[in-house]
Amino acid sequence: MKNFSKIVLVLGALLLLVASMAEARGRKLPVGAYIKSAKIDIVSGDIDRYPEALAMLDSLAMHYGPHAEALYLTSQIYVDYIEQTAGPWDKKPYVENMVAYIDSLHMCCENKDIKKKYRDDCDEYLTKADSVQVKYWREFYNAGIEQLNAVQSSIEDLQTETDSTSRAFLTKTKEAKSDSCIANLQLAMVIAPESPESYVALGTLYEFEGEYEKAIEMLKMGMSDSTAREQLLLPIAYNYIGMDDYCGAIPYLKEKVEGIEGQPEASDLENMYNLTVCYNNCGIYDSAFIYYQEILKYAPENTTVLSSIGRYFNQQARYAADSARALREADKSDAATKWQEQVNEYFDSSSVYFKQAFQIKPENPTYVEDYAVVSYLREDWFEAARAFEQLTELQPDIKDHWVSLGDCLLKTNQFDKAVDAYESAVELTPDDMAIWENLALLYKELGQTAKAAEAEKKAENLRKN
Repeated sequence: MKNFSKIVLVLGALLLLVASMAEARGRKLPVGAYIKSAKIDIVSGDIDRYPEALAMLDSLAMHYGPHAEALYLTSQIYVDYIEQTAGPWDKKPYVENMVAYIDSLHMCCENKDIKKKYRDDCDEYLTKADSVQVKYWREFYNAGIEQLNAVQSSIEDLQTETDSTSRAFLTKTKEAKSDSCIANLQLAMVIAPESPESYVALGTLYEFEGEYEKAIEMLKMGMSDSTAREQLLLPIAYNYIGMDDYCGAIPYLKEKVEGIEGQPEASDLENMYNLTVCYNNCGIYDSAFIYYQEILKYAPENTTVLSSIGRYFNQQARYAADSARALREADKSDAATKWQEQVNEYFDSSSVYFKQAFQIKPENPTYVEDYAVVSYLREDWFEAARAFEQLTELQPDIKDHWVSLGDCLLKTNQFDKAVDAYESAVELTPDDMAIWENLALLYKELGQTAKAAEAEKKAENLRKN
């Protein structure tokens, strides 16, 4: 066996010598000579001999064009370079070359114009080459995700760490992991540029770092096909939101919500609501209103949305009131009357939605107060009194609730109850002159002359002071 090995080495050396001499004279060798010479260098395992192998395979391509086995062997040379190179940044040129030659292998095998004998064993070469790419993609992607998690952990630790030495260590650790994360995910992108996972992960890293513009740029690069686009819409939208650029987020959230069919679905309620938030922050209130209505189709008792629609109509009422006021000042009474009618209609609409929210969650002070106020504005005193009474139970220490309740009860001639409400208010703020004046009038109406005199005296003293 030893003698046989020596013979193989001698023959290999002779073959290389012949090949080198032929190349030096510019003569074209048979295809097999180039392949065999390259294989000898590759089998040697000596990375210093790989340039010679690459030179032979390049010469084959120059003289004969694409050749499946030559392309496969070239890609495997770069696989060896990848394996024998330490850092992810240093691996990158070899990964790029490996991918380029595997891509060329695919093109060669699929091109029927290339001689069939140059495409022998294509299935075998493609299976092996593709398997290697999948292997490396997983390795680089998983390493990137592991480092991404480490970055997130470091950021969380930094939020609670107060010791300066520990913070310095955590910061350096985070920076190192972040750098490695970027390198590994970029390698994964080189191997599978159509796969959105790597772009999402790298976008997430930039988002952790608060670099939202970089995150958006990275995520947009991943929108290579419809499937990837679908996965990247939300990350892009929420990075815009992270920048407080609500207008920028709208087209991506809208596309996600409407989907392929162009129709929102029940599964997207949260994104629909966030889209309304973006519309509102961007000042596009009518579009927000449209999506509020969409949400109610699937969640008719969503009190947040019911309340938001009520506020939308309140805002419209204010716009209409401003128009009515301007027209009155311009002595255009007929037009002003029409706008005032519109004000009333808007308040009626807001009342419908506020009332629903109030009835569903009467324990929520915000919903109760919204309904109480709009009922007051509509001069629906009984409903306003009902809502303000609920508010006094929920927030008994707020004087204005008691005063408003007293005002509503006064409007409905419920004088005894109005007195109780005003007395509760004056207990909270004994120096409120207006409340004492109201109480004086009510005490007189009820024939309580002594109390009326005392209330008038307190009001007079406050007036003097």
